[in-house]
Amino acid sequence: MDLLNPPRLDKQSVKKFFNRAAKSYDIAAILQEEVLKRLLDRLQYIRHRPQTIVDIGCGTGKGVRGLQKAYPQAQVYASDIAYEMLLQARSSYRMLSKKRLVTADMERLPFAAESFDLVFSSLAMQWCNDLGAALNEFARISRPGALLLFASFGPATLRELAISWQALDAHPHVHRFVDMHDVGDAMLGAGFAQPVVDAEIIRMEYREFRSLLDDLRNIGANNADVGRRRGLMTPGQLRRLEASYREHGFENERFIASYEVVYGHAWING
Repeated sequence: MDLLNPPRLDKQSVKKFFNRAAKSYDIAAILQEEVLKRLLDRLQYIRHRPQTIVDIGCGTGKGVRGLQKAYPQAQVYASDIAYEMLLQARSSYRMLSKKRLVTADMERLPFAAESFDLVFSSLAMQWCNDLGAALNEFARISRPGALLLFASFGPATLRELAISWQALDAHPHVHRFVDMHDVGDAMLGAGFAQPVVDAEIIRMEYREFRSLLDDLRNIGANNADVGRRRGLMTPGQLRRLEASYREHGFENERFIASYEVVYGHAWING
């Protein structure tokens, strides 16, 4: 099995889920906002002064604001697969001119070669069907001396949910995420140099099981695997899933959702 290619995602469904979640995203995206903050903080320790920046998988645009604050003189572009997310970003941050908002799949970016000094992506790369293709695109649009900085999810993400579902049926319910060592190899394969990759586990806690599921839905993180079971979850399935989750992800009267956050950066040789 090619470790860089998780079970194939239905990109039309991914787009639909994120378009639908655009207005509810910021309310539920507590983890995503914290990871974005930690990723932006890393720029303080990297000597780089980009003039052109692109935020790949920008969502509602909070990363754009952080990047513009870090580099006031730079031109920041924003790209996302979901048009409604870009509209939300545009309404929230007037600094984003329409010409800097681009609807695109990161595996087939519409930017010209050698366009950017910084390629930035926070918690979007896990929605690739082919991580190698996405990294090749990131390298193609990078100028000599450019920096790639990203955060994505690793294999331990939502393990409690995955194990709980496995006790009920054989359908895929949680995406298979790429190990950080394979991400490092993929960066080298795409032509990036000096890759640095590390990871941490962040645990979210919920009093109610339904709140955990609602958060996933409200940020658009629905199951988009082509082999997924179709149709809405029945009340009976929900009860069985919660009972299974109590066995595999319930501690101190809280439902636990673990996320393995993988951070990486690398350079394009100048």
